[in-house]
Amino acid sequence: MKPKLKEGTHFTQRSFPCDKCGASLVFCSDEGALRCQYCGETNRITPPKLPIYENDLDDALYRLERTKKVNLLDDMHAKCPSCGAGFDMDAHIRSTKCPFCATPVVTNLDIFMPLSPKSLLPFAINQKEAKVIFKKWVGNLWFAPNSLKKFTETDSRFNGIYLPYWTYDSQTHSDFRGQRGDTYYERVTRRVYVNGREEFVEDMEPRIEWTPVQGSVERHFDDVLIGATKTIPRKLVDALEPWDLENLENFDDQYLSGFESEVYQVALDDGFHYAKEYMSYEIREAVRHRIGGDRQKITDLKIYHDKSTFKYILLPIWTAHFKYNKKDFRFAINARSGQIKGERPYSKTKIFLAVALGLAILGTFFLAAEMENGMISQHFDQIHIRLDNF
Repeated sequence: MKPKLKEGTHFTQRSFPCDKCGASLVFCSDEGALRCQYCGETNRITPPKLPIYENDLDDALYRLERTKKVNLLDDMHAKCPSCGAGFDMDAHIRSTKCPFCATPVVTNLDIFMPLSPKSLLPFAINQKEAKVIFKKWVGNLWFAPNSLKKFTETDSRFNGIYLPYWTYDSQTHSDFRGQRGDTYYERVTRRVYVNGREEFVEDMEPRIEWTPVQGSVERHFDDVLIGATKTIPRKLVDALEPWDLENLENFDDQYLSGFESEVYQVALDDGFHYAKEYMSYEIREAVRHRIGGDRQKITDLKIYHDKSTFKYILLPIWTAHFKYNKKDFRFAINARSGQIKGERPYSKTKIFLAVALGLAILGTFFLAAEMENGMISQHFDQIHIRLDNF
């Protein structure tokens, strides 16, 4: 937990100038280093090789309760270190680009927050590769509007952003009570009517024998991942898993240069609440497996968490924004694996034409069938007339 800020601490911003030409350096995913967009000079990022530590959750929550919150809403006016232009930033943005000259701007917002990220996964997929992934995904969408396909052909702006995440570890012990259901069959006689006549048949009817059970389940959870952003829908963020968290790097401001990044907007305790919901589902499945039988009932379940830890990390995504019929649609790409997820629009015109075409084909089929049946009927009528004449 950070110490109390000294009086006079201010919101500041910086960039990383090239030693050779003075232009701003941007993180290049192809080289895993800072690269000058003008002279091509590269600077390696060499953060200290420290272990990626897990933090005690109970201790952090205890300290957070006693940490004075700092209101940054009136202090988020940034000044570009390159062109000197001033611009406003959203209260949750940690790094961005100057809207006037596109210079990367990295702020010190984290020092005002009770918690700061200690590790991240750098971008491994560049913007060009992200556009190819997006174009292929759109090409596989049925009934996508033409405007979306045209969107993939333009120089649409894909935004690279580091999103905040919590990871949680927890050792759980769960006591349960319930019932185990085992299926057996009994021979029963049924009265049926066949062609108006009463008959008796024998049948095997399933029954469930319920047996009271109780027990416990031990389960360790490692790196349960919870998105700590509110700017992108949770279902979109969750769908980008899995992440190669075993390759986390120690945090360094230089990784953020050229990209947007956010500070957490979902509190640590709220994130753990979401994580416990996920753990509860997994534990219930484990309890059902432990109960066994053909069916299971869980009547009481008490879950205890011990040695819970967390990490605050940043993960990279490419995101795009598309508007169709006055509605916004978001797309996101895992900038490590290329996994893509989006809120897709549908073209009502294409759906209408497809339905109309299907009905037309169906109508043609039935018309052809009716005509064929008519010809067959006419042929039999002619044969019948000939036989009558004969």
